[in-house]
Amino acid sequence: MFSFRVKISIITTVLVALLFSIGSTLLIHRSYMDSLTREEQEAVDNIQMVTSVIQLSCEGGSVAGEEQLLKTLRKLGTYQTSSDVFLLYKEKKLIYGNIQSKQVNISIDDISQNMSGEGDIYVTYINGDEGMKYIVSSSQISIDNNNYIISVCRDISYVTNTRKRLHNMFINSFLILLAAAAVLSWLMAKFLVRHLARLTKATREIADGNLSYRSGLNTNDEIGELARDFDKMAEELEENVTLLEAAAEEKDRFMGAFTHELKTPMTSIIGYAELLRTQELDEEDKEDALQYIYSEAKRLENMSLKLLQIFVSDKDKIERKMVSPKEMVEDIVTHLKPTLEEQNIKIIYRTEEGTIMLEPDLVRTLIINLIDNARKAIEAEKGRIRVDQKMTDDGVTFIITDNGKGMPKEAIDHVTEAFYRVDKARSRAQGGAGLGLSLVSKIVELHNGDINFSSEPGIGTVVTVTLRGDLGEGGDEDAR
Repeated sequence: MFSFRVKISIITTVLVALLFSIGSTLLIHRSYMDSLTREEQEAVDNIQMVTSVIQLSCEGGSVAGEEQLLKTLRKLGTYQTSSDVFLLYKEKKLIYGNIQSKQVNISIDDISQNMSGEGDIYVTYINGDEGMKYIVSSSQISIDNNNYIISVCRDISYVTNTRKRLHNMFINSFLILLAAAAVLSWLMAKFLVRHLARLTKATREIADGNLSYRSGLNTNDEIGELARDFDKMAEELEENVTLLEAAAEEKDRFMGAFTHELKTPMTSIIGYAELLRTQELDEEDKEDALQYIYSEAKRLENMSLKLLQIFVSDKDKIERKMVSPKEMVEDIVTHLKPTLEEQNIKIIYRTEEGTIMLEPDLVRTLIINLIDNARKAIEAEKGRIRVDQKMTDDGVTFIITDNGKGMPKEAIDHVTEAFYRVDKARSRAQGGAGLGLSLVSKIVELHNGDINFSSEPGIGTVVTVTLRGDLGEGGDEDAR
């Protein structure tokens, strides 16, 4: 498997080599074709000049036409460069040629077939000895009723040699460029992917459990954007893991507290049951033992029901109904009022008309738990609990105020934890298990609400609960 850096280097090198090869090949071919075009034009101009000179010399010459023609060709062959070959054909038979030691094989039949009459010019290419290449320009001329074909062969081997030289230069340049491109592309790839090493290190650190590690890249490119997204993901992952660890610790504390809560009443129940089973007791002691067993069993039952409510309330799906918080508060207070008055606790309420989508059973449980918690906090001769219900723009607010013992500030942050007690001895004596406010907190969470505590020791506590839901029609205020 090739690394990403190697892949970039190979692709870049191949791309540069391909583009250079195509460009150079096209350039060499274009240069070669341009040279041939120029040679063809010069060949046409040359044969036209030769034909014109011969015609003039024959018209003003003092000797016979063919003899004058040969004389003129000899002079032209002397004046022209040694590379030019002049050939004269009569009736397809060679009668003159300054070929010297050169072997120039011209197909006179092909030339004759491509010329239809006097003045026609035909240009073609032939190979000479030693692979030399010639361009041949031919023209037909009539003198003394005889038809002659004059061919001028020009050596253009320098054109092909130039192409070969350019081709060799291309190969050498290609090899040098290929090596340079490989080195430069490697350095470029190393520069481009240098930040990926930091991202790789960050992923390994996080995989090894170092969730606080961050790549720290802040470049203005795609890799920088990827690094920022990665760091954001790592941050959210760390937060989620922290929350999971906190939840696990809370669950451990919950199980420890639950075990402790079960141990005390179960020990007492078993002890009194053993006493009733093995000892002969008078009626009064037997009644006391049975009463204690009953009260402890009821406390376990209440605690189990509250635990069940807490776990059930963890489910996201609850069925909401359109209810009247005013009627709910009035009904709860009406049923609790006689019991509270027996304990010298006065309860009053203030409500507002309106309807809202709530889960009625859970909200009733919430209000009852808050009132009961206020009842347990009252130790004065004359206690007082007030329940206020107000409709808001997006829900309903319940305010429960008491003149009980109050709570210290350090306890407010923990009151909604399961099994937490501000006063452990008092709560157990009153049958509490520290689950009421934990259940209240779950119900508030299910209704997308908020719960706030305001308390001062010796003065009392104010609990404000806001629940949110779809509102119905509002109404008047009613106080009692």
